[in-house]
Amino acid sequence: MQKIGLKGWDVVIAGGDAREVVLAEILQGQGLDVCLFGFAKAMKSEQPQISDCLPPKTDLLILPLSGVNLEGYIFAPYAIERIHLETLKPLFRPGLLLLSGSMPKNWLPMLEEHGISLILTTEIDELSLYNAVPTAEGAVEVAMRESVITISGSQALVTGFGRCGLPLARLLAAMNAHVTVAARKRDAIALANVLGFNTVTFESLPDVAAEFDFLFNTVPAPVLTAEVLSKAKKTAVLIDIASSPGGSDFFAAQQLGLKNFLLPGLPGKVAPATAGKILAKIYQNIFVESRRKEEEKA
Repeated sequence: MQKIGLKGWDVVIAGGDAREVVLAEILQGQGLDVCLFGFAKAMKSEQPQISDCLPPKTDLLILPLSGVNLEGYIFAPYAIERIHLETLKPLFRPGLLLLSGSMPKNWLPMLEEHGISLILTTEIDELSLYNAVPTAEGAVEVAMRESVITISGSQALVTGFGRCGLPLARLLAAMNAHVTVAARKRDAIALANVLGFNTVTFESLPDVAAEFDFLFNTVPAPVLTAEVLSKAKKTAVLIDIASSPGGSDFFAAQQLGLKNFLLPGLPGKVAPATAGKILAKIYQNIFVESRRKEEEKA
């Protein structure tokens, strides 16, 4: 970090969970000047050696992977009061680098007006791939806790075979589950077959739903519909790890009496230390690239 001139950068991490605390500590150890904002509650339990404040200026503003909602509020479970994007306006200036998982279109004009460079972190493939591992482990942890049977020997359905679906299917298979992958794209079904998984199409899910003890969804679109869930075992456990609102009909699941869980942000809940290290690794690469572009312009 020091060799490329990032030492002394002013960084504000606004909102987030335990993984952002880990991220802050790593960045501080790399020589960046870091402030946390919205972590007053975390100070008592985790005692990070970083002040919780909003400085007069910063070079880099980091928001959580969950980003900003339509109303402009930032995910900040450790904050005493809700954090709104407007609260951070004193930091806005031309050239500010802003990292955020999402940013609704209605807030983009304000950022453009201030000349802010926005990077949507959920669109970084490298980050999604690294996060898929703690996400898969977290999903399996919930499945083990909420079911009366073991993963070993069970019948498990994984809908979607992308960044999250593939490592989840492999983890379940390694635990001796009988895994079936449902996918829409033919190449995804082909890959799942080559890797040794049973496969079905989304269209055929109502015909096979009764076979499974666990239903894992990774697709952020309606996949596990009321029709599919009505055919599922009453003892089946539904776990949705797609981005909110998921791809399952949770109202139908509740009406049917199925155990159901929507689990966004699993890395920060089940493995914050690992998740924080992942963020630090990826974000530092972004900082380096940003600094190189600045130097090239100069």
